[in-house]
Amino acid sequence: MSVFVPVEDMTTLPNLTEESLLENLEYRYNKKLIYTYTGSILVSVNPYELLPLYTPDIVRSYFGKQRGSLPPHIFAIADAAYSSLVEERKNQSVIISGESGAGKTEATKLILQYLASRTNKHSEIEQMIVESSPILEAFGNAKTVRNNNSSRFGKYIEIHFNKAGFICGARIINYLLEK
Repeated sequence: MSVFVPVEDMTTLPNLTEESLLENLEYRYNKKLIYTYTGSILVSVNPYELLPLYTPDIVRSYFGKQRGSLPPHIFAIADAAYSSLVEERKNQSVIISGESGAGKTEATKLILQYLASRTNKHSEIEQMIVESSPILEAFGNAKTVRNNNSSRFGKYIEIHFNKAGFICGARIINYLLEK
C-alpha cells in the first residue's frame, strides 16, 4: 500500500486517480491551503471563511514570480497573465468557473486587486469595476441552498491597459444564464 504524499500540483501525483485528486484537495483544504494547481489550472476550494491570504505583503510577494516558485495562489495566475500581457504584448484571458457559491465573484475581485497593486496604481476605473458588480447582480440574483445571493448572470470583463501597463479602461458584459 502506498503512502499518500500531498502535492501543490496534482499533475505530479504518482497515482493520478479521482480518489487521489480528491484526497489531495481534502488534505490541502484541511490545512487551509485552498489553492492547488492542476498543470496551468488553479483549483480553488471555497473555505467559507476569511483567511489571511490576501494581505498587501502577500500581493507583493507574487509580483513577477515564476509560477511554482511560491505556493499556488490566485495572485500567481493574475501575475502570469499580467506578465505575459506586458512582455509579449498579447491579450490574455483568465477564466473563472464554478458552481453557485464557489467564490467566482470574490476571485474576480482578487484578480482586480492584484492587477491594481501590480501596476502600483489603484485607479478609479478598477474601483468602478469592483463596485459595479453588486449593482448589476442585484437585478438577477436568487436564493439557493449554498448562497443567499446567487447570481443568474455570467460576466465577461475586459480590462484595458495602456502601453505603460496601467489599467486605463474596462468593459463588462453581463448575460443571463437562466430565467
